[in-house]
Amino acid sequence: MSERYRDYAILVAVCAALTLPNLGASSLWDVDEGVNAEAAREMRENDTWVIPTFNYQLRTAKPVMLYWIQRASYSVFGVSEWSARLPSVLAVWFTVLLVYELARRMFDRSTGLLAGVVLVSALEVCVLAHAATPDATLLLFTVLTYYLFWTRHENDSRKWWIATAAACGLAVLTKGPVGVALPGLVILLYFAWNRELGRLLDRKILWAAIVFLLVTGPWYGLVTAETRGAWASAFFGRENLQRFATPMENHRGPFFYHAAALLVLFAPWSAFLLGAIWYGVMGARREEPLPPTPSPKKGGGERTEEALASSLSPPPFLGEGVGGRGSLSRAPRAFRFLICWFAAYLVFFSVAATKLPNYMLPVYPALAVLTARFLTRWRGSELVPPRWLMPAGVAALVFTAVAVGGGLLVVGDAVKVLPTGSRVFPGIAPWAVIGLVPLAAAIVMVRALRANDRPRFVRAMAIGAVAFTGLVAAFPALKVNAYKAPKELVRVSGVDDPTRDLRLAQFDWFQPSVVFYARREVTELKSVEQATEFFSVPTPGYLFVPARTWEQFVEAKVAVPTRVVARHYDFYRNCEIVVVTNSHNE
Repeated sequence: MSERYRDYAILVAVCAALTLPNLGASSLWDVDEGVNAEAAREMRENDTWVIPTFNYQLRTAKPVMLYWIQRASYSVFGVSEWSARLPSVLAVWFTVLLVYELARRMFDRSTGLLAGVVLVSALEVCVLAHAATPDATLLLFTVLTYYLFWTRHENDSRKWWIATAAACGLAVLTKGPVGVALPGLVILLYFAWNRELGRLLDRKILWAAIVFLLVTGPWYGLVTAETRGAWASAFFGRENLQRFATPMENHRGPFFYHAAALLVLFAPWSAFLLGAIWYGVMGARREEPLPPTPSPKKGGGERTEEALASSLSPPPFLGEGVGGRGSLSRAPRAFRFLICWFAAYLVFFSVAATKLPNYMLPVYPALAVLTARFLTRWRGSELVPPRWLMPAGVAALVFTAVAVGGGLLVVGDAVKVLPTGSRVFPGIAPWAVIGLVPLAAAIVMVRALRANDRPRFVRAMAIGAVAFTGLVAAFPALKVNAYKAPKELVRVSGVDDPTRDLRLAQFDWFQPSVVFYARREVTELKSVEQATEFFSVPTPGYLFVPARTWEQFVEAKVAVPTRVVARHYDFYRNCEIVVVTNSHNE
């Protein structure tokens, strides 16, 4: 138990180092962070736990779980970027500990420890741990679902039904039907692969359904009733069925979109991803080498020939359970489960018309365990991969170093290769030194390969990954922050003063975080005529509009005196945004 607590301490320390630095230093990223943080703030302001709103209008894009947790965070720490993002941080921490326990139960302690490090230092996981979005929360409940299933389904046990259903319910409260549909598909594929589909024909499915409805039903029922079906109709119709069938918000991509994205966003561990998947598939087809038979101890027993034969026996037939006669031993079953987990999500989201990188986040824990198992088996000389495989992984790590360093130099405008007028962030170029971290790790790994020091190879990779991802997540974004307009426009214009009676509107430009920082409704104007009429009302009005739009189309048509009270460059639109008012109060 002391080793387990030590592993927990290591993982929490790694998580803290990767997720806490500069957590609240950057203003909210639009669109998603601005919408989510404001929706939770409005629920708190309106003192409701049922109806989510954004800009004081019904919000139907996501269920309520993230808003509940953010609202609790606001109540404890106040409303800020830091408290809006804290739920994602804590969700990733708990996810890492669950992945450790899952991998430890599947394989061994060293695999669990490395899997936790791999997961939190994978680029996309670390980045989304800093984001006020529901992705990290969904990740937590998805892993909880699989952990409860795995730890309770062994030896023909039926204990997994109710616990797994409850965890699925939490996932559905976080992001909708995918929280139950995809875990259901994974479990179905896993039992089918093991020829155990008969285990799904169980009366406990009724109790599981009841528990699932008890978790999800109260809120879904209340929000449907209180909005007279408007929320449910928009959420299930537009945000789920339509999003799957047609590309929304122009988020489209080829069938291989997510496979390619994984190779980029699982960095730096994607250097070993293909090898991890390959040997995971191979591990699912045959036994791993059995550990040495322990010596007999007083009060204990020896492994008998019958037990050894049972562990090496072929897959069970329909309805035969885990650990029973003719069943697979634990390792191949674990590999099969992880492969089903990975494949189900990859195929499902590759088929879906709308594609976004964060859709594949729930598959990262499976990839982290596969990667960790591959490296621990190689470290312990249980695997003999082709001689080129590990050097190829080091070469991929070097490529990552060059790509990141070079990319930061390009977007920082230190290397002028982009067309004139492209979005560049000059302050970010010095952070190209981050690319030296994986390069240094690669050098140590090459030396370890030459000395056949496999433990040092894996340690260098893990330390390099933590340092690299932590630096990427914490610092370059601060330089980009200077090119985001909403927070600065609100501050300079003074529209966040709660004592003032004023109106806000936007025309030809809108970022959701304006609402969060102003703490007021922002009216969307649809035409030049509406923009000019906005200033005809005596109550002071403040209009957020691109400078060019204001100067070329609106300013000359306004009948009352106006003035520009704030101006800031916005990198989202790559143009100047101004705040114009008809108020003459300083």
